[in-house]
Amino acid sequence: MTVHHYIGSPYELPTGSFGIKEKLITIYEKEEDAYGISVNRLTDGYSDIKHVFTLPYIYELSCDTHPKSIRELFTYIEEQLIEGCHIELYSCLDGDEAKEKDSSLDTSINLKTLYFGKHYKLDKKKYIYELGEMFTFEDKQFVVVVK
Repeated sequence: MTVHHYIGSPYELPTGSFGIKEKLITIYEKEEDAYGISVNRLTDGYSDIKHVFTLPYIYELSCDTHPKSIRELFTYIEEQLIEGCHIELYSCLDGDEAKEKDSSLDTSINLKTLYFGKHYKLDKKKYIYELGEMFTFEDKQFVVVVK
């Protein structure tokens, strides 16, 4: 089944593709050039997902499980997130948008203190790289990213 990812924000976010090196004809010099993220406005068919979020602006997020895509996601969040605010991430299987999240999977990432969850301290100089290697989306997992 298809897994959908969503991102919630307290304010509008830029939409489009980020981190993908495309040309007129899509030819990638390296495999990693094909990986990035795409943030798009929430389509009507997926509006049931809004109940999971505490924030008003919800977007569909296309993000592969490849480490480069995850690095691009956290680079995007780092660039867009205003200090003192937070962004929410959520993933679920297609058709499960109206179902409740699994609270046991809730986690947080603090980009100011550099903590991933309660116990893992990220390296100040390479935390985006570390998140790319460590972070994975789980079905019905709610993630709060604070700055």
